[in-house]
Formats: sequence, structure tokens, C-alpha cells
Amino acid sequence: MNIDTTFIAQIITVIGFAVGLSIAVASGRYPRHIRDSLRAYAYGKFLLGLAFLIVGMRADNAPELLVPLANGVGIAGLTLNYTSVRLLQERPVWRQWPLAAGSGVALGCLLLMLAGSDLSGVRMLASLAAAVVLLAIAFEILVRYEDRGVPHYVTGIMSIGLAGIYLVRMGAGMVQGEAPVGQLVDDRIERAVFVLSFLGTIIGAINYVLMASDEFNRELTKLAHTDGLTSVLNRRRLFELGEIEFRRARRYGRDLTVLILDIDRFKSINDRAGHPFGDRVILAVAGCCVGQVRQDDIIGRIGGEEFALLLPETGAEDGLLLAERLRGAIERQLGPLGAERAVTVTCSIGGVAMTAEHSEFSDLIAQSDDALYCAKNAGRNQVCFFRPAEEPSAAPVTA
Repeated sequence: MNIDTTFIAQIITVIGFAVGLSIAVASGRYPRHIRDSLRAYAYGKFLLGLAFLIVGMRADNAPELLVPLANGVGIAGLTLNYTSVRLLQERPVWRQWPLAAGSGVALGCLLLMLAGSDLSGVRMLASLAAAVVLLAIAFEILVRYEDRGVPHYVTGIMSIGLAGIYLVRMGAGMVQGEAPVGQLVDDRIERAVFVLSFLGTIIGAINYVLMASDEFNRELTKLAHTDGLTSVLNRRRLFELGEIEFRRARRYGRDLTVLILDIDRFKSINDRAGHPFGDRVILAVAGCCVGQVRQDDIIGRIGGEEFALLLPETGAEDGLLLAERLRGAIERQLGPLGAERAVTVTCSIGGVAMTAEHSEFSDLIAQSDDALYCAKNAGRNQVCFFRPAEEPSAAPVTA
């Protein structure tokens, strides 16, 4: 069945508006960066539908103005789709990209027409711009996007395919005869471009919603695994990873060290400086811990002012050195913060290195906790490691 381009343009208009409206309505239940991304994508579909609406109605209606307008609006909509991909990744976005790209293409088309060019020159310019934006979208999704899934690959490959057909369209504009500005081109290539644009609108929208859902699931997982104040792991997730690291270390004969860190006299800090300041101290200690350990080390908040660190591939000697470095860093870096409220911010650290005698991860936690009490009994602002041959028997000391 030979369907003309005007009819396809009308179908794309309806689909573009319907898809845009559906995604805009559905975006309200997502976190902010996903919501912003979906809305940018929806607005892009609105503009795409508007562009094809203008394309379908322009015959004999001031084509000198409607042709540049249709191409500018279409490129602006496509650039909004590029913007939406960056927003979904929480990458920086210049909000004026769609306006700049659309205005630039519209102005270029207008200048070509004022210079006496027929529709071929306009097709070449608009096709080149569309191909560049589509390839930029593919690059963001297939190269820069982390944790890619099937929807990401489908969207990226589809963008490359659409870019290819627009480049073919640009080539056709170079070799074809003159095309009147007041009429739609209705050759095979133009129909193919319109049909693929129609399919891309539908398939792309489905895949983009799936991409947003994947991102939302990652956000839920992050919320379930991290501490709300410090953004390090929460107690439950740290113990889950601790069990995994413990079994791995036992199976392959690897080293594993566990540290427990407690902020000294934290109750006194809260009483003297207030709980909001206490939260600042906890947040600063967490940041100091993150800055001192390796990327593969694991940090979690396991109590109000208490943190645990899992150090894979780390024996007793290296673990002791790291603990001492961490203790010194907290004392040094948090000194100015404590001076704001005339309090001293230090920490005590207890640690234990895994041996063949340890049968459960909970043994490491219990022994590093015993070592922590020894550090507090020794005067606080200390590091103490559990030694199996000389088990500590100190009584607990409250902060």
C-alpha cells in the first residue's frame, strides 16, 4: 500500500501528542531528576508532533515561513530528547540547547530559501542536524550511560538507524532535481524517513519509559541500602556485604579486616551544641572516612554515631595503619568544625583481622567492638586491634 507523506505526517502528529501527554502525566510519581527527564522527553514529543502538523498543513500556506518553522520545531524537539537522556543520568544540562538548536536550524533554512534555494537545500540542512542530534543521543546512551540494559541498547541502536536514514535523506537532497517549496516531497526516501520517524516515536517512547523505570528501581535500591543522613551504607546492607566478603575471604584464603569507629563523647556534643550540629559532625566523619579508604572498601553507619568499615584484601598491619591514619585525619580535619561550638571532635577505633579461627562474620563484628571498648578505656582518640592471644576484658564505656 502506497501511503503518501502527508498522511504519515498526520499520523505522527497524533502519536506525538498522545505519547507526550501520556508521559507527562505519568512523570509525576518519579523522583525529581527522573521526573524532569520524562517531562523533557514528553515536551520533545509535543514539539515533534507540532513539527509534523506544520509539515502536513503547509501547502500553499506561506511555505517560506512554515518550512523553516517546521524544521526548527522538529530539531528543538529532538534536542529535548537529548536533554532528557542527560537529565536521566543527572548530568549537567544547558537548558537553552533545544531553543538554540531549533532556532539555528530554522534560521539556516530561512536563509537558504531567501537565497533562492529549493527544498533540496532545506532537506540537506535539516537532515544533517537531525543526524547529529540522534548520534549524540546514541553516544550518551551506548557509551556514557552506566548500568545499561536492553532498553538502552534498543534506544541507542534505533537512534543510530534513524541517523543513518537522515544521512541518506541528506544525500538524496544533493542528487535529486529541484523540489518546490510549497509541496511535500513524496519519494521513497521521504516516505521511509516518515515511516521510521513514526516507528521511532512509538518504540522510542516505550523504551524510554523502561529506561526511566530502571533508573527508578536503582533509586529505590539506593534508598533501601544507604543511610539517609550520610549516604554511606546502612546497617542492614553493610552486614549483607560483610557476609559476602567474609565467605569470599574464607573460600580463597584472602585477608579481611573490620574496623568499628565511634565518635568520642558524642552525647556531650549533642547536649552542648545541639542535635543539628551533631548531625553535621556525623556527616563530616562519614565524609572523612570516604576520603581515606579505597574504592573497594565498604563503609556503613551501624548506629547513631558508630560506623563500620570492611577492608577486603587487608591484613592486620595494613588495617592498623589505615585506622591510625583515619583517626588522625578526623582529629585534624574536624578540629575547625568542633571549634565553632567549643567542642572537640575525635574518634576511637577498634579493629580485627580475620583468621582461620573466625567462623562467622558476626565474630569479627563482636571482636572489633570489644577492641573499640579497649580504645575508649585507654583514653579515647585511640586505635585498638583485637588480639586473639590477649582477649580484651574491658567494661563498656558510654560516650
